[in-house]
Amino acid sequence: MLKNVDITKKVPLIMITFALLSALVTGVTAYIKITESMEHSTRDKLDSLLASRKSSLQHYFNNAIRQLSYQAKSPLIINAVRDFEHAWNNLQQPQETFLQQQYIHSNPYLKEEQYLLNAAADNSNYTQIHRKNHPHMSNIIDINAYYDLFLITAKGDLVYSVAKESDYATNLLQGRWKDTGIADLFKRINNSKTRDKVFISDFAPYPPSNFESASFMGTSIYQDNQYLGVLIVQLPIEPLDNIMQVTAGMGRTGETYIVGEERLLRSNSRFFSQRSILKTEVDTVSAQQALNGNSGFSIIKDYRNISVYSAYTPISILSYRWAMMAEIDEAEVQEPIQQMSNYLLFNGLLIAAVISVLGYLISRDISHPIVSMTQVMKRLSNNDLSVNIQEQNRGDEIGKMADAMRVFKQNAIEREDLKTALVKIVHIDSLTGLYNRKYAMEQLSQLTVGADTRAYKTVLMFIDLDNFKQMNDIYAHQEGDKTLCSMADHLKACVRKDDIIARIGGDEFIIILPAVTDAEQVYPIAQALLNNLPKCKVEITLSIGQSVYPDDATDPHVLLRQADSAMYNVKRSGKNQFAHWDNSRHC
Repeated sequence: MLKNVDITKKVPLIMITFALLSALVTGVTAYIKITESMEHSTRDKLDSLLASRKSSLQHYFNNAIRQLSYQAKSPLIINAVRDFEHAWNNLQQPQETFLQQQYIHSNPYLKEEQYLLNAAADNSNYTQIHRKNHPHMSNIIDINAYYDLFLITAKGDLVYSVAKESDYATNLLQGRWKDTGIADLFKRINNSKTRDKVFISDFAPYPPSNFESASFMGTSIYQDNQYLGVLIVQLPIEPLDNIMQVTAGMGRTGETYIVGEERLLRSNSRFFSQRSILKTEVDTVSAQQALNGNSGFSIIKDYRNISVYSAYTPISILSYRWAMMAEIDEAEVQEPIQQMSNYLLFNGLLIAAVISVLGYLISRDISHPIVSMTQVMKRLSNNDLSVNIQEQNRGDEIGKMADAMRVFKQNAIEREDLKTALVKIVHIDSLTGLYNRKYAMEQLSQLTVGADTRAYKTVLMFIDLDNFKQMNDIYAHQEGDKTLCSMADHLKACVRKDDIIARIGGDEFIIILPAVTDAEQVYPIAQALLNNLPKCKVEITLSIGQSVYPDDATDPHVLLRQADSAMYNVKRSGKNQFAHWDNSRHC
């Protein structure tokens, strides 16, 4: 090819042609890759946001279920429903008329503050019981952010509520609110009478609360084996909005929201100034797929008829399935792609002009040694330190370049050795040879980000040596250091291959156990840690506290604090034990 063309013309021509072609291909490829990368990045971000919101929402409802079950078993609730029912039955006049007159119509507080009335002006037995129990009940809804709390007898009499709305003192089987969500929930619980089972009603407008959207959650109340009635709490929409309307990481147009089975919003849209829950229909492909139990990603028209990138997943709350979506406008995603396209076009033209001028000048001096040295440089830039540098023992510029490359290679080798040594210094505890706190927390963060919480859990143990201060005080730090090293060897001998052990303080250690399907799997490990301890000059035992991701928390630092708190509970309980962090002890 071009055999008869002078080499001084042929080489520049070939070089410039291929350089321009390469620049064009590179530009087009870069545009395609950037487009794909932006779309993949958007999808990953939406999936991550969706997983985060889903986890937070499930945690909110799971916590509400646990708290309700705990409250229904408390002596406070059991005694209250029994005493209120007795006082209700002893009233000498119609209960609804009398109690609503005393606690609603004659209430000196404004309507939205009627819950502040601790006792009515009458001196009935009911009012005495109300005076005794109302402060405690008000405290329960304040702590748990309930809208209201109800006590209902087996006959359907709503004998107590905190908020004192128009449903108070009515009968949910025969009264005027018998067809509302709370009445339906009561009937399901009352008919079932299943002990320790929590029921829920989906969000719907509730007339006594000015038709605001409300969900009810309830469970049966038992004293020994006697069924007393039902405890129901009214859940407001605000906690769901607080979870779903977090805008961090969502850009200008991103949002996450929930859709119910009838295709209506279960959380308010960030784009509407008025409330949109139960008012805005979302009959999109994503909503349909999620309500059918599928998770995925698609580009669709949303409920505003705007093209969006949409990630979707189902979420089940007791007997209800909702659809959860994370979406961002396609136009916002395409903005940086268009800007990058213009940037690539401008730079491509500029580079083409520069290549055309410089290519001709440089190509005349190209030779095989330069090509060879270029290849060497590329391999070195890719950290291939095994490359053999040719063209040595020359007195010209090629020889000088070879000498420089040899120095560069040697420096790179020394740099890699130094990097390896620094990594060891940064991540390893110099005394015990275990990992240090920084490395352990980084690993814990990686294990708790994007983990499949349906399949695996991550267990964090916090370990403190009992009586270690006495060892140091009596035998000095040299013996203490020997003890720490012996304990480190003991910890390594008790755990699994992939478990992570770290020394995070003087005599404090943590163990991270990933890929645990059941928290009970770690009990044999905990027993092994507590037993067969190394012989020391002072009796050393271990106090171990444990927390579990995601059951107890999803934040690594919160998990560490919980495990630390559980360990201190062991210390206070006599040491040389193992305990799991107990949420109920910290409510």
